[in-house]
Amino acid sequence: MQQIGFVGLGAMGSVMAPLPVAAGFSVIAFDTASQLPDLPDITMAAALTDLATCDAIITMLPDGTVVTAVTTQLAAAGFRGLIIDMSSSHPDSTIQLGTELAAYGIRLIDAPVSGGVKKAATGSLMVMAGGSAEDIAAATTLISCFGSLQHVGPLAAGHAMKALNNYVSAAGLLASMQALATAESFGISADKFTSVINGSTGRNNTTEVKMMPFIASRRYDSGFFLRLMAKDVTIASELINNAGFDAPITPALNRYLAAALDELGQDADHTGLYEMVNPAAKD
Repeated sequence: MQQIGFVGLGAMGSVMAPLPVAAGFSVIAFDTASQLPDLPDITMAAALTDLATCDAIITMLPDGTVVTAVTTQLAAAGFRGLIIDMSSSHPDSTIQLGTELAAYGIRLIDAPVSGGVKKAATGSLMVMAGGSAEDIAAATTLISCFGSLQHVGPLAAGHAMKALNNYVSAAGLLASMQALATAESFGISADKFTSVINGSTGRNNTTEVKMMPFIASRRYDSGFFLRLMAKDVTIASELINNAGFDAPITPALNRYLAAALDELGQDADHTGLYEMVNPAAKD
């Protein structure tokens, strides 16, 4: 594989797309946004169908519905290579899409990522991939441009893993926010709370990465939308329920995130959830 297509140049995609160039791949990118990032070493396509002759195409899009629409259009335009979907999609739709694309001779890997924009820019994401061993092996050099590759199982296992990861992350996020607000009510400063938690058994990604720069500061600009976290938690909740491992936290977390979206809006950063737990006006 030499010619790589990249579809989706949002917060994550715009910093990920240049990474294969540094590894010797040629990248042509497409996005429907009117304002596109300046990516000097990447060819910007005028139309999605311009990517049809690529060897492989990476998608970094909002959800599985958009991924299906994009890949279906590419298939109709004659693309016959490998699709690597790095978006967060529903595993069931990924399985269905894999069957539909196979009819065109197109192979599909689901390879969602975790780590945020900062790790995306440095190529140090966790990439959780689902697909055949043969397809993963063929794409290892390319996928490894973005970080640490873990082949977690068959097609759709990657998307299942991502949803479950974000479910655990969201639960830790909310618990950490509740604990911070309570600690401050006892006169414990945010920095002291964070220092103690991170030296104790309660530490998690929220306390280690997000607490001081994005939550305690009330900047709420980590670069990951609350709506995307809520979407992944909804997917994970369905998977958990279908597998018979439901627990009280599952529906409660779903309801809380849905209420937060209604209150904070679709453009809220996920760290802005703290305004639900401890509104600034309450301080």
